[in-house]
Amino acid sequence: MASKHAWKIEIIPWDHLSPKHVQRMHDQRVACGWRASEVPEWVKSAKEGGKMFYWAVLAENIPDRNALLEQYIAANPKETEPLQDTATEIRLAQRQPTGRDFMPIGHVALDVHDVKHDAKLGLPPNTVWVHQLYISSALQGGGYGVATMAKVEATAAQEPMKAKWMALDTLAKEVQKEAGDISSIDVGNGNIMPITSKEEWYARQGYQTYKQGPGYTYQAPDGHSIQLHVSYMKKRIDGGV
Repeated sequence: MASKHAWKIEIIPWDHLSPKHVQRMHDQRVACGWRASEVPEWVKSAKEGGKMFYWAVLAENIPDRNALLEQYIAANPKETEPLQDTATEIRLAQRQPTGRDFMPIGHVALDVHDVKHDAKLGLPPNTVWVHQLYISSALQGGGYGVATMAKVEATAAQEPMKAKWMALDTLAKEVQKEAGDISSIDVGNGNIMPITSKEEWYARQGYQTYKQGPGYTYQAPDGHSIQLHVSYMKKRIDGGV
């Protein structure tokens, strides 16, 4: 069933060859607090036809769109200038960019993992992974994350990916119990983030948890290490059962 929020967002491919696009991705990852240092790796992957990012952009017919963008810019003063739609390929498949200006409020990535890796996780062929979903905290709560997921699911089901399943991993909903009295973790570069799980949020978007396992090892603010489990989730997106 299509999301009632899908109309709120359009997605535009990240241009990994554009210094402005690369810098904006870095700025948004800094704002997110996670994995800003990995942006050069994502550029390399995109050049090889690997992980592909899309910008999340407010739809033109969103009520009070200008006011929402002003709210976004006030919270993200490094992002005052629009980007241009200049990406000429998606996973090495050619596209014709429009050249139009746009202001991204977040981003998301799609990737295809090794088939053997997916099989070990119990995933069928034709699975596409979604990673690095980010919507600015300045605009969270408006259904824009839900809309972005709906749009990338529709994109993954089309050429060149033609996915039947979407998969993701996220911190398990039991992480607060695992963490005990620790309420935050150091995710690198001095970024202290609260321990939260999006598993139940993804479940509301139709994703089912099918496996759990050891996840990420972080440092608590007091310096000792803590390993948090992840939940692997999947969703059928091609209309099959």
